[in-house]
Amino acid sequence: MPTLFVYPRSGEALDLPLGIEKISIGRSLDNEIVIPEQFCSSHHALIYPSEGRYILRDNKSKNGTFVNGNRIRGEVELKRGDEILIGLTRIIFDKELLTSVEVVETKTPEQNINTIINVKEILKKPMIDTTLNVPGIPVITERLRMENKALSVLGEVSQALIYHLPLDQLLEHIMDLISENLPMDRGFLMLKEGNPEQLIPKVIRINNKSLQSQNIQVSQSIVQTALDKNSAVLVSDVQSDSMFRAQASVVQFNIHSAMCVPLWNNKEIIGIVYADRISLLEPFTEAELKLLTLLSNLAAVKIENAKLFEQAIEKIKMEKELVLATQIQKNFLPKENPEYKNYDIAGANITCYQVGGDYYDFIPIDIDRLGIVIADVSGKGVSASLLMASLRAALHSEIHPRYKIEELAPKLNDFVHRSSDIDRFITFFFCDLDKKRGELTYVNAGHNPPIVLDYKGKVQRLESCGLCLGMFAASDYEIRKLKLHAGDLVLLFTDGITEARNKDNEDFQEDRLIEIIKKQANLPAKKLVQKILDEVRSFTSGADPADDITLVIIKRME
Repeated sequence: MPTLFVYPRSGEALDLPLGIEKISIGRSLDNEIVIPEQFCSSHHALIYPSEGRYILRDNKSKNGTFVNGNRIRGEVELKRGDEILIGLTRIIFDKELLTSVEVVETKTPEQNINTIINVKEILKKPMIDTTLNVPGIPVITERLRMENKALSVLGEVSQALIYHLPLDQLLEHIMDLISENLPMDRGFLMLKEGNPEQLIPKVIRINNKSLQSQNIQVSQSIVQTALDKNSAVLVSDVQSDSMFRAQASVVQFNIHSAMCVPLWNNKEIIGIVYADRISLLEPFTEAELKLLTLLSNLAAVKIENAKLFEQAIEKIKMEKELVLATQIQKNFLPKENPEYKNYDIAGANITCYQVGGDYYDFIPIDIDRLGIVIADVSGKGVSASLLMASLRAALHSEIHPRYKIEELAPKLNDFVHRSSDIDRFITFFFCDLDKKRGELTYVNAGHNPPIVLDYKGKVQRLESCGLCLGMFAASDYEIRKLKLHAGDLVLLFTDGITEARNKDNEDFQEDRLIEIIKKQANLPAKKLVQKILDEVRSFTSGADPADDITLVIIKRME
């Protein structure tokens, strides 16, 4: 069984073997993993087994759950080594950290920092100063040698960073290149992640084997100076720092020199690179500090590009999935309008996104009866379409020749209430059309009242007779009837039509909709549906709809 390794910002680390039980993570004491932080919600996240895998679910936490630096939405499958970040607490899935990095607080922010150079100053200066002073030839020769070396290293690193690598491999490669060109005993690369944003170690290099079992402690004064001033920082004798003299581990490590530079991508600081020398007695030089800064700047730009590349790949993947979801959702809608001798019935749906939360359907009940439904989920996009798909499945399972319409809405209401979040509900209108008797038996659960235009031109509405589905459990619904005569017309619609807006921020409104059906009542149902859609499109000047648009027309001919 895999294990969760939990590393709080302060306090002891712990490990928790996973089994068949769910693991709740949050601030409340009833969680299996309690994180007593203000940035952690009461029941922040959940890890549970599913078909041999483990799934992490964010419970709509305020500050979010991050996996490998990315905030997750809903659920993700965990893979070995995945790093979960909740508040200030790191959780590693099935991989223990052999070495940790601790930034140790100090009361003296800039004590014993020997060299501070602003990153922008290093980047804008030419690599080789062409002004020569003859009396200083030996010094200049050495400087030219170092600068030529720096140019050579930069060229090699630039070549090495040309090809795309996944972000985790790229970070490892960057630290390899830095370690190869700047001899060090230890080093690490940290990136800013999470909410609140913090520095998270991504790659750690321990070149001195005698230090591999030791954790790395870094003075906050060094790190904070690099971040606050966007500057490269060099300390030539860390032992002289009074804060570090009190640390037995540091005395034992005998740190002689350390460098810390920001990962600045020419827009913002995204992390830091740190290196120190312990067994290597020669301290880092200012030239090496500048070289590390230049390497880190190249790396920061490459890291940013890698992130953008991965985001683009993810976007393409999501778009492909949306295309598939769109096709699936279209298959849920009627492929054709029903055809009956004395009735003319037609419907249409237009989503404002690739997938939507509107739904209409024609469900044969028996030889003389047809179920007609229109519904609208609160919200838009994928989450709304998933809830609507669930409603459709539940509705189809309930409809059969002996079903009872008075039991339909209460059952669906309780199903939606159990299956959705507290802020989700569905407006729902269902009618059972008895073609033989010319009678509509209907239930309206908070939906826009369908408009009835009778053969005399009189307008009435089929008002709501209960709350929207899912708002409250065990809700009651009244069942009502409507007699249809030859020439009567019933229009079912969603608020995407009446609330469609033009450039002057005016709504299409119900009155305009009524006026259209009065003037065009003689059109066949399919053409009348298209006429309404054309009028809405004309009203909004061809702008993309801000909400899904759905309508159904029922006309009795004889």
